[in-house]
Amino acid sequence: MNTSCNANADSTVILSFFIIGCILTIIGTILNLCSCLLFCRSKSLVNMPYSVFIIALSIADIVKLTAEYSVHILFFYIQHPYFVCSITWFLTMTSENTSYAFLCALGIERNLKVWSTDRRSLITKRDATIITIFIIIFVIIYNHPFLFLPYDVSYCFFKLFNKTILFSCDNAYYNAYGYTFSLTNLLFIENIGLNNLILPLIIISTNIILIFGLQRRSHQRRHRLGTYKNDDWKERSVILYMLLSSIAFILLTSPIGILGAWSAIHSQRIPTNNLALILDLLEIIHHCSHFPILLMTSSVIRKKTFEIIFHPRTKRQNSVLSRNSIRQRITSQSSSTRGSNRAQFRSPLKSISTNS
Repeated sequence: MNTSCNANADSTVILSFFIIGCILTIIGTILNLCSCLLFCRSKSLVNMPYSVFIIALSIADIVKLTAEYSVHILFFYIQHPYFVCSITWFLTMTSENTSYAFLCALGIERNLKVWSTDRRSLITKRDATIITIFIIIFVIIYNHPFLFLPYDVSYCFFKLFNKTILFSCDNAYYNAYGYTFSLTNLLFIENIGLNNLILPLIIISTNIILIFGLQRRSHQRRHRLGTYKNDDWKERSVILYMLLSSIAFILLTSPIGILGAWSAIHSQRIPTNNLALILDLLEIIHHCSHFPILLMTSSVIRKKTFEIIFHPRTKRQNSVLSRNSIRQRITSQSSSTRGSNRAQFRSPLKSISTNS
């Protein structure tokens, strides 16, 4: 095992990375849990097919935040080559690929709803569940080379408070299927393939097509009805969400992918300089941004979030009152029917007694 690599980043930058990364990981985990809670508890949202993709996206982002930051903390205690160079990168790339794939699925589902004229071609909740399972299985198979046991590894260390601490896996070498390949080879394929080329192109293209589709539908509605009302705000909110998510995706995720591909070509090493750590933090911010962008652009999401977080007791009281009112209505109806039945039963008795 080669241990000659030292991280190129300054110790202050590395310390800042761990502090800021800890804060961002906690915030991102809470925000993604809020997204899961919202789409699981809201009856008007849980039956929508895109709720399946958003819940899966939030879970993938939580795994990504854990693999990107929390697992690095375990390097202080666990320094086994398989954990540092294989499991960590498998979790990182799998969660990142699934997160991007669910963004693609969201864009495609929205496009079908906007452009399709046949309701049979729309994605149902059952279809969304099947697609989610397929994405997870496909990404795991695609990233399974990371799970092979490396026969040679090299680590990168940094000095902090006069202590040498393991920072990351510098490179690892695998032998499988009759081929010998390295960790940087796998990351280079990821950076120029599914992770930073194919999936980002699909995300951006579906967002652009969706924006044109929403503008077209809004124009047709205005032309047909001659008004600027009638759900135009829905189109504008979705367009704004697509624009903000596309800009955030490009600015926060592309730089670290480009840097990783460049470093893999020229130095056959994983970048560990100051720029790489800053770009890693930007990527962490991206996986924290989906729920805030939803809150900024959707009044329905804001309303449902406000009801769930700030008015759970009011909702329970209202539900109890509604149940009590329903019970009172049922009892009053049953008592009135019993009274009418008694009156109908007594009337022939009275007639019989008068006749006798």
